[in-house]
Amino acid sequence: MQPANLFTARFDEVATGGQRRVTVGVEVRDREADGSIPTAAWFRGEEYRLDIEDDSGGAIYVRRF
Repeated sequence: MQPANLFTARFDEVATGGQRRVTVGVEVRDREADGSIPTAAWFRGEEYRLDIEDDSGGAIYVRRF
């Protein structure tokens, strides 16, 4: 059995112009089969796009208005 290949995904909503950014949730998720972090993720029925990966193995996804 292989260990889980997980990462922490944070989901942010960003207002037009980037002046307001709100974190709406954080979840632990599976990486892709090749070990990469997915470039898009669905959270609460909305699509979020990968914004940045941090050095701790996490990812921040955003949905822009």
